[in-house]
Amino acid sequence: MYAPLYHTLCTLAQQGGVRMHMPGHKGRAMTPLFSAAAIDYTEIPPTGNLYTGEGPIAQAEEAAAAAWGAEHAYFLTGGSTQGIMASLALCAAPGSTILLDRNTHRSFFNAMALLDLHPVYLYEATAEHISAALAQHPEIQTVCITSPTYYGVISDIAAAAAVCREHGAKLFVDEAHGAHFPFAGAGSCAIGHGASICVCSAHKTLPALGSGALLLTDSSFSPAAVREKTAMFGTSSPSYAVMASIDWARAYLEGEGGRAYRRCAGWVHQLRTEINRRNVFHALSSEDGLALDPTRLTVNTARAGLDGRHAGALLEQQFQIWPEMDNRDCIVCILTCSDTETDIDRLSDALKALEAHAGNAPLPPCGAPPEPDICCSVRSAVFSPRTSVPLKKAGGSISAVSIAPYPPGVPVVAPGERITPSVLSYLTQIGYDMSAPISVLSKGVQSG
Repeated sequence: MYAPLYHTLCTLAQQGGVRMHMPGHKGRAMTPLFSAAAIDYTEIPPTGNLYTGEGPIAQAEEAAAAAWGAEHAYFLTGGSTQGIMASLALCAAPGSTILLDRNTHRSFFNAMALLDLHPVYLYEATAEHISAALAQHPEIQTVCITSPTYYGVISDIAAAAAVCREHGAKLFVDEAHGAHFPFAGAGSCAIGHGASICVCSAHKTLPALGSGALLLTDSSFSPAAVREKTAMFGTSSPSYAVMASIDWARAYLEGEGGRAYRRCAGWVHQLRTEINRRNVFHALSSEDGLALDPTRLTVNTARAGLDGRHAGALLEQQFQIWPEMDNRDCIVCILTCSDTETDIDRLSDALKALEAHAGNAPLPPCGAPPEPDICCSVRSAVFSPRTSVPLKKAGGSISAVSIAPYPPGVPVVAPGERITPSVLSYLTQIGYDMSAPISVLSKGVQSG
């Protein structure tokens, strides 16, 4: 197994040297839960430095670039959020306008506040819609889309990238939920399909530690510039254990782990087929005309009259199965190379048992979130004076924050947008906590 960073840290830990450097635990595990402490180093000559790109870290990143199908790979210990911040700083000048998929994570809005970026929203991440928007806004040089979505839907990255090149724009793909694609039979990362830059969350779908992620680029970005921007938005003390876990996961997935992932994809395909054959719930599948993550399971229970939140609670309480997410319409399960056939069978049996809770009629559809009423820039809203009111009394006010059901963390209302009656109605319908305090701009606040 070729995992240079992981093996270097293990060798150092086994040598038993006296550590006169941070971290303070000095590699002595306080409890079994802290076993990673043995390889939790800092920047010393043998370990290399993440932000200068040297030693075993650079070797591990080169191996990652090859595995994911990118020109360059950079480890992140602040999750895809760190990568999103750094990527936007690399692609878009402060004060510029970007084309942004509205179905995107709230961290994009935080980045826009810090960088003073102004969005033109994209409501369908297709090449046709991107082309039309870029023709209407020729000043835009950065296009940001999410693929796969939280529910596992994959965009046509190659077509989107071709359109961006025609208009002289860079395509940035938030691929946070697709780190496993090269190993699960779904092809390379977005860079291999023509995107300029993308981020993948290793910890979401790979056997890697929390907050581990990758920023992947083509050859149009200077490695020095990328490291400068990742350092700007990351801690100056990145976790070596997290980086080593990314390195180990990649090496594992290039062998036994990849085979396990492809087996899992086969099990998920079979599970989708079984669910849809019974025709009570509906599992999102390729028969819906969509390109899908081969291991993400999204099951619509509302079509059978069962609220997805109740379905999730039943899975937890009666079957001790904890889904990734449940909302009014569906449940989402993330299956990976770490799942066994027994796990899949248990989930299959539980979903079949839940069909006994189906209602007499489908729940009424929620529809799409209302289109935004933009009143000021994201930056202005985030940094302006604010006050706090219960959401149900915030009608007519301008939000100072993202109102984003989490997961998946996609804003229904972004900073600088008005909280309209249709927004309140939508949030009520999807079960958002309307009594929760919400920050709104002090000027023009209404009691609602």
